[in-house]
Amino acid sequence: MTPRLAIKSYEGEHRPHAHAFAQLVLPIQGGMQLELEGRGETRLHTGLAALVTPDCGHAQLSAPDSRFLVIDCATDWLPARTLDQALRQPGLPIPPAARQLITFAELTPAAALTQHASELIRLLLHSLTITVPASAFELLLARVEAQPAGDWTNAAMANLAGVGLSRLHLLFHERFGQTPQAWLTDLRLRQAQRWLGDSRLPIVEIALRVGFSDQAALTRAMTRRQGISPAAWRRSQRTPG
Repeated sequence: MTPRLAIKSYEGEHRPHAHAFAQLVLPIQGGMQLELEGRGETRLHTGLAALVTPDCGHAQLSAPDSRFLVIDCATDWLPARTLDQALRQPGLPIPPAARQLITFAELTPAAALTQHASELIRLLLHSLTITVPASAFELLLARVEAQPAGDWTNAAMANLAGVGLSRLHLLFHERFGQTPQAWLTDLRLRQAQRWLGDSRLPIVEIALRVGFSDQAALTRAMTRRQGISPAAWRRSQRTPG
């Protein structure tokens, strides 16, 4: 088959299905819960892609406002290393070279993307085989961004990053100019705002999904840090002009 490349958004839940070609799913924004037959579930995010092999049953649930670069191709296009890794584990780490190509694809006009799909697909597939060791801190950030509602105490984050609490605070101040918990709150608020603007989920459900204890906690945090309540922010996104 002729390989295809496209930028896609998936709405909500897609029930189990399969197709006769290989499909590589590379998140541009947001994420997806992907259940692969025989290989379990993984949470895709901007640091983790997935390869769905031909005839592999799979189901998915996408986060609101998520976007993905999707490659459909025959398996003979896949580097042996990529295929072997995909058969051993659901997720494929996205190295910096691949991330740059994903950004390039996102910014390329659709007509040009279609015209040069074969060349870009070859580059993307090759870039996934380039191993660049990620630091424990980078892995921590990717893990928290993929699961913002987790019980992310400072101690839990320090343990995952393999550092002490003082070192954890220093790393966050050097990277973000914030404490770990301030960064976590802002991360949760950004996710809440995406869902407030792009979904009809009740505010209380959004609050719980992003890691706040209840709607009141989300309202306090958003009002304190951004000067607007969740309900008012949602209305502002839906008011024309």
